[in-house]
Amino acid sequence: MKRAFLVTCFLILNAFTFFTQDSIPRYWIEFTDKGNSSFNFDNPQMFLSERAIQRRINQSIELDSLDLPISHNYIQSILNSGNFTYWGSSKWMNGIIVKTQDTLALDSIANYPFVIGLNQLKSTNQAKNKTKELDFNSLSQRKLAVVNTPYYPFGLAYNQHHLHKADLVQQMGFTGAGIHIAVLDAGFKNVDQTPALAHLFSEDRILSTYDFVRRETSVYEDHYHGEAVLSIIAGYDPGYYVGSASKASFHLLISEDVFSETLVEEYYWVVAAEYADSAGVDVINTSLGYTVFDDSTTNHTYSEMDGNTTIAARGVNIASAKGILCVTSAGNSGSSSWKYISTPADADFGLTVGAVDSNGLRAFFSSKGPSFDGDVKPNVMSVGWNTYYIPPGSEYADQGNGTSFSAPMVTGMVAALWEAMPYLSNMELIHLLELNSHKYNNPDSLMGYGIPNICQLLLDNSTNDNLINSTKRIKNVFPNPFMNQLTIFYECELNKEVDLALFTITAKQLHSERFLLQKGLNKMSLELNDNYPPGVYFLKIDNEVVRLIKSG
Repeated sequence: MKRAFLVTCFLILNAFTFFTQDSIPRYWIEFTDKGNSSFNFDNPQMFLSERAIQRRINQSIELDSLDLPISHNYIQSILNSGNFTYWGSSKWMNGIIVKTQDTLALDSIANYPFVIGLNQLKSTNQAKNKTKELDFNSLSQRKLAVVNTPYYPFGLAYNQHHLHKADLVQQMGFTGAGIHIAVLDAGFKNVDQTPALAHLFSEDRILSTYDFVRRETSVYEDHYHGEAVLSIIAGYDPGYYVGSASKASFHLLISEDVFSETLVEEYYWVVAAEYADSAGVDVINTSLGYTVFDDSTTNHTYSEMDGNTTIAARGVNIASAKGILCVTSAGNSGSSSWKYISTPADADFGLTVGAVDSNGLRAFFSSKGPSFDGDVKPNVMSVGWNTYYIPPGSEYADQGNGTSFSAPMVTGMVAALWEAMPYLSNMELIHLLELNSHKYNNPDSLMGYGIPNICQLLLDNSTNDNLINSTKRIKNVFPNPFMNQLTIFYECELNKEVDLALFTITAKQLHSERFLLQKGLNKMSLELNDNYPPGVYFLKIDNEVVRLIKSG
């Protein structure tokens, strides 16, 4: 198969989307407690899904008051007090978002004994036709053949996987199957019309959609940003483009208002994250960040990037405490006067991702650490500079720039690793990613712990000796460890040719042969080079992979 691909030539495209803007202010009303809640810890299934409960059990996490829904009586008392429209609630922050212009009623509510705080999050004059930008590249009709090469099935995405040896992990069969990912973003334009994402619909792996900004389930007509992010994780067009976790399942949730930049978006993020928690997700991808706002009096300062001050950072920390692994983009301010990470990238317990190119060179725009309290941020780096993705509704790939693109690369790798090692907790997996990154012994404010090698992570930390060698058709390979000869027993369902290849741990192909096999059990013998150095190797036959050790 040959496909056109899009080459580098910066072109900033504005996302002009015309909606009737909602100019009514939003307010946050915080409560003192959960009131006389009708919910209790004896019946968690009344407010959490079975997957959410099981995640807590698997990671030895006890239920606490943050899991309990907020008081229905408190909510009704507020709504009955004036001209209010309910716009969302947060059990973690114990309050509600309302839409109203009824300032007299607000003044009265502030004195209610169960109300501890009342803050305006979005004013009338902050609703405007604001657009946000992404870097894209112009179209060229250059062709690239990717079938029957070492790049298969990854195609154009091969290099961005190979930097982490993630291609090897996928070839072992770990592609995020059974892992539920929530993508919190600005919109998912034409996800339902993008060929490389069609498998998500045919296999029922879009689990839910919701727009927390406009309070509706429709998300496919909104901003393009979330679609680009999703394609980096889930894209699947073998031979042309494969994402970082194409077999995962997804909740597509909008928490970002592209027409304004206000504090209410951090609260929307928390509300969406709570929904994701209750639905039982394993991973949250957040390719969003907040520093300054339309109302400059609400701007964050670097001193607030301390991991636990902003609403968004607090939300990430609570989600992490519930066993979710939160992957967050570091931000694109590395060359600006701000230069530091945004929030929730500063969150104490989140996994923050900066950007490099496919050769491991740090992107000039990638935001810098540390967090204000001195934590290593970003935690790790991935490809966010000239990253291949699939644009909305297109059958062709494009390239883009931003830590918005490096985060989903890591999200997919996390999903693949968790599929392979489901016994790990979220914080254990984050630690292993840091430990297996190239700057672990010398982290800095530019790249954190560096670029993870997830194949080495898997090989060094799997507790299942047969994890790599759990094959159906490869029945036996010996001796293992080997010197210069291998004998393979392989079972075929019919007469066929098979391709055999030996790879190093860095995916360099050392040997290849094609065998004509008969139906039933076949024996193959290999004569190998004596000069191969000792270490780990992979024998690949068709789509099955066996790990081998070369002795010294």
